[in-house]
Amino acid sequence: MSSDLIRALRCSLVALSCALATPALAQGPSQSDLQALRFYLQQDNDRAVRAELQRLQIQFPDWSPPDDLSGLVTTTGPDSIDQIYRLIEAEEFESARRLISETDSAYSDWSPPSDLLDLLAVSEAQVDFDAAVAAGRPETAISIMRRVPNLLSCERINNAWSLADMHQALGETPRALVVFRSVINTCTDPEVLIATLEKADEIATLSELGALADTARTQAPDDAARIRQVEDRLRAGRGEEPRWGNNEQAIDLAASAPERAEPAAGAEAANDTTPRAPSRPAQLTAAQAPPSGGGGNLAAARAAAQRGAWSDCLALTAGATRIDLVYERAWCSYNAERPMEAVDAFRRAAQAGSSATMRRDATYGWLLALLKMNMTEQAAQVLAGAQLTRDQRLEIESQILDQRGVRSFNQGNYGRAIAFFEEHERLTGHARRDLTLLKGYALLNSGNRPAAREVFMRMHRQLSTAETRQALRAAQ
Repeated sequence: MSSDLIRALRCSLVALSCALATPALAQGPSQSDLQALRFYLQQDNDRAVRAELQRLQIQFPDWSPPDDLSGLVTTTGPDSIDQIYRLIEAEEFESARRLISETDSAYSDWSPPSDLLDLLAVSEAQVDFDAAVAAGRPETAISIMRRVPNLLSCERINNAWSLADMHQALGETPRALVVFRSVINTCTDPEVLIATLEKADEIATLSELGALADTARTQAPDDAARIRQVEDRLRAGRGEEPRWGNNEQAIDLAASAPERAEPAAGAEAANDTTPRAPSRPAQLTAAQAPPSGGGGNLAAARAAAQRGAWSDCLALTAGATRIDLVYERAWCSYNAERPMEAVDAFRRAAQAGSSATMRRDATYGWLLALLKMNMTEQAAQVLAGAQLTRDQRLEIESQILDQRGVRSFNQGNYGRAIAFFEEHERLTGHARRDLTLLKGYALLNSGNRPAAREVFMRMHRQLSTAETRQALRAAQ
């Protein structure tokens, strides 16, 4: 990677314009400078409003936004400005250019603000970059990134990951590692840092991985323990000893409320606390299979997956842009305990899969990966619009009820916990012992001792364990 590109990469990733090397000439933004902010306010796009306010305050350090931003929306200007932004948002870039030129000619006191022109350039480059990545044209994608380095930012993190994939596709592993290192040196979102570590694990040496993890902990100190666990998990995937070990204090199940009855950590909890991992849907049939081309890699990746050789599968699909390979990689990432990477790959396959079956099964994998990370509510949102088989929906709904019930119990919301556990039993047609034990303690902590004792006695008669005996003593 050229030194110019590395400098541009670092500059863009900190979300600053390279032009900040020169001070702003004005004390505050002009009416033209505020056009983008007005548009985002009118669109109720809170994320874009925050980003634009940050940009304006960096460019105009002596300026403070008004307490009531709605007053900015009423400021007058050429009526065509909002239409220009709408055209850019709709990816009608040539029409936007024509309207900018027409507006510039019609209003002698108006000229297109720099942020509008930047938005047009970046938006068009984003479309071109996405197309190059999807078509598997790494040289084109890298060229676009060199031409428009503002595509690289922590807010557009998928671009950085795709850029690394493009370098890997060309066999430029050191350059891909530079991209990952730049992300971790710059971004502070722990989810971004962890996902980047997982991606870098494929190409980094053990010492390089350790250095990246050290930087990630510095960037997100509140999540240092979690990042240590991720590093140890990645080391274990290489057959290496953990660097840190389990030095964190374990949180006992249902230990959030002091001086209350709670199950002991033991054989009962270990019996079946975690549901059996769902199986992957069957491979695509010949009629459903994607077009030929690169089929050797796909066949080899599938063969590795069938052997359970997840590392081999990940190596065979590194830098994949073809959607069938991305789909295969998603399942390998999931089974290799890389759920964050799996989420990204499953989402891509769910949106662009070559058949309805692939899109459906990718959505199912996406949900499983979210639930593996205990992202329960995010999974519930995805499920609301998902088209799944009956068995797939049953599996996802039961895991959501499971996680919501345990979370409610840990929060001391026993009534909700009982409702979730009972709905889980109704939905699945059977009562899991670990959830039944928690239901009994929820009843006990709610003051319903007779009902709790009945639950514990029924469990004890089915299978007497140290946990059921302790539960019966607690319910006396």
